[in-house]
Amino acid sequence: MRYAMFVLLGFLLVGSLAPINAADPAGAGQVAIGFSGGSTWLPDFSGGTCMWHLPMVAGYTAFNADGTYSPALYYLPGPTNPPSMQNGYLLWVSDFKAQYMDDPTKNKFVRVQAPAGTATIYFNANPLSRDLKDPIHNDRTTWGTPVATFTRTAGLLYTTDGFASDTFIFTATLTSSTTFTLNGKPFNFKRLVPNGMTCYESGMNGSSTEIGNCVAIGGGSLVITLP
Repeated sequence: MRYAMFVLLGFLLVGSLAPINAADPAGAGQVAIGFSGGSTWLPDFSGGTCMWHLPMVAGYTAFNADGTYSPALYYLPGPTNPPSMQNGYLLWVSDFKAQYMDDPTKNKFVRVQAPAGTATIYFNANPLSRDLKDPIHNDRTTWGTPVATFTRTAGLLYTTDGFASDTFIFTATLTSSTTFTLNGKPFNFKRLVPNGMTCYESGMNGSSTEIGNCVAIGGGSLVITLP
């Protein structure tokens, strides 16, 4: 996980992927969220549940004056570090199905169709109360309050090395959102991504670890206004 966080922060600091500030307009292709997490698969690998914590959300600076990353905006402070799904205030959850175009027992190059689905971002001011032992079957009421829901387009996940690594790209369209308070400031994903976002996911070890960015889809001027 420490390695994944290091790589993710590297992605976030590269050129046009730099996160926007609270008062800046978010043009098409600018980072909306950075994520890290992983997927839990069903026993027959016909689908599963993808879960991310969000170490970067546009509109909130996550860096100290000296340029070091400050997790305090997104994670419960204390001995629960490193940042994870267990101590992050925001949690992305999406159930998925998998349709294999190639036999993974015979090929290292495998294409997997992931049909369209939905996703939910949960907010929990006390994330340690989350029960994450069985993400697929758990009672999700412990995960927090749903603050944003999305429809996820169908996409193609592929690997060239037998799932030692994989890549998945999809679009998420915002379908509902509600205002919540994050570190004393009101926040609403409708302000951030009213037209949705495209997510670029890099997975490792059968997608048990995933990192990447979601960038805002254009469609008009967007200004994030925070008090």
